[in-house]
Amino acid sequence: MTKRNPSLFDDVPDKDQTGEGLDSDLTDLLADRLEKELIRFLEQEHGEMTTEEKLAVILTVQFRMAGHVCLSINKTVRELGNMLELDSQLMGMLPDRTLQLTESSIIGKPDQETPFVLDGDKLYQHRYFKMERSLKEWINQKSDLQSSVLSDKKIEILNELFEDEPKDENDEPNWQKVAVLLSAIKPFLIISGGPGTGKTTTVARLLVLHQRSSGKPLKVALAAPTGKAAGRMGEALKAGMKRLNMSDEDLEKYPLESQTIHRLLRGVEERGLLPPVREKKLPYDMVIIDEASMIDLSLMNRLTKHLAPETKLILLGDKNQLASVEAGSVFADLCGKADNLFREETVGLLDTAGIELDRSRFEADLSTADDSIVYLTKSYRFSSDSGIGTLAEAVNKGITSSEDFNQIVDCFSDVDQKAFNYQKHDFETIIEALTKRVREASSMTDVSALLDFWKMQMWLTVLRRGLSGSERLNQLAEQSLATKRAVRMNQGWYSGRPIIITRNDYDLGVYNGDFGVCMKSNEEDRFLIHVQSGAGVKTIRPERLQDYKPAFFLTVHKSQGSEFDTVNLLMPKDDVPILTKELLYTAITRAKQEFVLYGDKLMFVKGSVRSTERFSGF
Repeated sequence: MTKRNPSLFDDVPDKDQTGEGLDSDLTDLLADRLEKELIRFLEQEHGEMTTEEKLAVILTVQFRMAGHVCLSINKTVRELGNMLELDSQLMGMLPDRTLQLTESSIIGKPDQETPFVLDGDKLYQHRYFKMERSLKEWINQKSDLQSSVLSDKKIEILNELFEDEPKDENDEPNWQKVAVLLSAIKPFLIISGGPGTGKTTTVARLLVLHQRSSGKPLKVALAAPTGKAAGRMGEALKAGMKRLNMSDEDLEKYPLESQTIHRLLRGVEERGLLPPVREKKLPYDMVIIDEASMIDLSLMNRLTKHLAPETKLILLGDKNQLASVEAGSVFADLCGKADNLFREETVGLLDTAGIELDRSRFEADLSTADDSIVYLTKSYRFSSDSGIGTLAEAVNKGITSSEDFNQIVDCFSDVDQKAFNYQKHDFETIIEALTKRVREASSMTDVSALLDFWKMQMWLTVLRRGLSGSERLNQLAEQSLATKRAVRMNQGWYSGRPIIITRNDYDLGVYNGDFGVCMKSNEEDRFLIHVQSGAGVKTIRPERLQDYKPAFFLTVHKSQGSEFDTVNLLMPKDDVPILTKELLYTAITRAKQEFVLYGDKLMFVKGSVRSTERFSGF
């Protein structure tokens, strides 16, 4: 065993600032198997660790698994424990002070090759520090490369694409037009907007601008984090192109099929023990990513690493939605500027194209990265008489009282709230309604119609586990169907059954988040599973499908990238930290026609003023 460096941590005794020592059992109780194995390995390599070092390691890893890139050492250990939702026994053992860290054999400065990196007030696992620093450098370098001129041809095409657009009634600039123009001068661009603000329409127009102004056919890749989101992107872009009155011959020049980012990278990511001599690059002029708010730090880093210097990257998303499940809320972190503000040279380029911005839009101290962000603010889906749009906007701002919530419900017919007391009768009522829907679905013989049938109405839950969690409720639904013999089952399968894929399967061509249905095949007299993946539907035998779950109830996280006519959101019985305005906003904006809240409206109000907190260095 390597002897520990005696000069480090010697000034930091294992006791807090009040003189109360750390409980010797704390780290054993706090650590899961992963952290215990990591500590064992670190001690083999670097020598015996202090309790303070062990505590720092455990918390950093657990925060990373909770979606944070790093650990904020400005917060007290007790505050950090509260964010992890630790039980009362552990909380009572945590010191009410910050971690006492200096350099050690396992914790070093950013330029040192130690397992953990302390950068200012942020503690990282070394791998995540390197990924974040690499991504920040890529974004800054890419953003600095913007063109300082706009060709007359591009300006002419731009004005043609927007010539029929009516003037905004509030005299706001046409931010879609601004985004399309900026795509012509910036090699890296972020377009953020809520549902119905025209992100896909903007992409259709910018593709036309680039293709018509190019002297050669462009190679463009369309992708999204999940197969479900990729499928919607492809469908929406086809519709957007058709609205531009393009001929079938012209449409053939444009990419209308989207894929997952994982699939996009499969051809360039090398597998094996030895790293490649030369990094492979994606062979595209432009890569456009939809639902970018779902991309975690690792995936974003992998993507940018494989982009050629001349490849343009455009990210589309909604900065107000839930962040990725894995570590890093990259999209929301990047969308830090409060409004559509731009640097002086960018405002000047916009002016040359006939887009005049008020001088209040000019910000001298704006970074080149912030200058590459456009917010689409006008909703074409939710008008002023839309309760869904009004409620979503209110949640973003924070609803301060149940009276404010009641006023929205009372004024609009497309939002509602119903009591739910978590009694047996309440659950039976929901399951009975679902049973009727399954009976109706079981008689359907058209795959597309069946897929659309389950998109008409969806139950969303805040939690995956527990009394009101999606796992338990899906289990109750299927148990009830079996007990009542509502449908004819064969090894758990029955015609009309909705499922969701829970893991990528490249052999089958289905991906985590894809939605599917089971249907009886008249020709083979057996069940087949039809999974909507990307822009197509894959037909699979049930025995080949390994990673899936019933989809009567989905968590809000799993619903990202989907839309339903009606969304029923079931609140948890007790308040939980995961209930934030980002989660509520995401749930509300999955609904196209109606949103119904089941449960305590006071808990809904409380959640609307609680923001998701993710630690990172952005």
